[in-house]
Amino acid sequence: MRAIIFLGGLAMAAGFVLTWLEAPFAGPEVSPLMLLREGMISFGSDTSWQVWVFLGGFLLAALAALVALRGAGAGLLALLAGASPLVVLGDAVIRAEDLRRDLGLPFPVDFGDISRSWALLEDFIRLGFWVYAGGAVLLLVAGMSVVLGPRR
Repeated sequence: MRAIIFLGGLAMAAGFVLTWLEAPFAGPEVSPLMLLREGMISFGSDTSWQVWVFLGGFLLAALAALVALRGAGAGLLALLAGASPLVVLGDAVIRAEDLRRDLGLPFPVDFGDISRSWALLEDFIRLGFWVYAGGAVLLLVAGMSVVLGPRR
């Protein structure tokens, strides 16, 4: 289980620097590091909890990988890191129309028609997103099995 937590944590943490979205003719490639560097995400007293959870997930993933590498129990760190994208995603789904308006997206966000929404995005999603999502799934499943599994 430590190897799975290490690999999942490494993948999720690596997603911080890899490109997530690349829209043709629409500016730079988007990654969490670019958002932080360009000031689109900032830390301060007015930082929303969603930003803390999103960026904290990367830190927890890296810590889980390091703790698993050392051979110590990293189940709780893995569970928290793996759950962080679900928390942010759940909030985004609840506030979808507000997010669309804030980001200035030229199309409606309709979660009633997931296939149409996916068709709009699938051509722009890059490796960083998939590495992040895959790492999060590994950490969530491994963390749940360690924390919630039967004790030996």
